[in-house]
Order: sequence, then C-alpha cells, then structure tokens
Amino acid sequence: MSNYPKYDKYSKLDKKKKPGLFERLSLFFQNSKRILKIANKPNRKDYFLVFKICGIGILVLGALSFVIQLIFSVALPIV
Repeated sequence: MSNYPKYDKYSKLDKKKKPGLFERLSLFFQNSKRILKIANKPNRKDYFLVFKICGIGILVLGALSFVIQLIFSVALPIV
C-alpha cells in the first residue's frame, strides 16, 4: 500500500468483503437514530426568520421575472 499507515484505511484497494444488506440497514438505522437525537425543533424566532427569507426570495424572483417579461414584451412585440 502506501508509506503512510494511517491512510491505509482510505485505500480503494481494500481486500475486505463488502457489507451485506443487514449490516448496511443496521448502520443506516444507527446513523438515523444518532441524527434524530442531535436534531432539535426550531423555536419561533428561527421559524419566522426562515419564513422571512423565503418570502423575500419569492418576491425577488417574482419581480425579476416580471421585469424580464416586461423587457421582452417591449423589445420584441408580437407580430
């Protein structure tokens, strides 16, 4: 392998057998359980901050599309 033993575990030439279906499923559920323990519900302040950001984004995209439509309707009138 390489001269650096700490990088051997990242080698693509690993001779180990691939994990089976049961092992992959159990690992998935362990990771899911860990994420659910760490995750928390946003408080009212965080929720309204996200709501404001999404609202501003929708307004900006709507205004941008209106301006583009206005420019094309004036620049390229339908014949």
